[in-house]
Amino acid sequence: MGEVLVLVEQTDGTVKKVTSELLTLARRLGEPSAVWVGAGCDDAALAALGEYGAATVYVAGDAELAKHPVAPAAEVLAQLVAEKSPTAVLIASTADGKEVAGRLAVKADSGVITDAVDIDAALVATQSVFGGSTVVHSSVT
Repeated sequence: MGEVLVLVEQTDGTVKKVTSELLTLARRLGEPSAVWVGAGCDDAALAALGEYGAATVYVAGDAELAKHPVAPAAEVLAQLVAEKSPTAVLIASTADGKEVAGRLAVKADSGVITDAVDIDAALVATQSVFGGSTVVHSSVT
């Protein structure tokens, strides 16, 4: 299994719960690597990321990057995807996260799956659609 990139969601240097959930999920798929964009990645943040399985933390720590949360994150991820060829990239399903994912898919000439509730080792995502009345399994080809 290869590397799985997880975009870190954080506020003022505090890692959000969704990041720990994605890192935990990433451990099922390969070797989790956290991607921190913006300032504030200190020893406490690194410890929190490591606690949930981040074997590597890539930091683009320029404070200017946080002023525009979408474009810089997509660019940093695109560069890592080109350099590292990860198995998958996991991004929280927030408004910014969905936009980052879409931009990354275009930059990487790949696909995107939004609002997944699970993903298995074969990289098949589970989505709950139509108000939860239907479960869909999908994958990027």
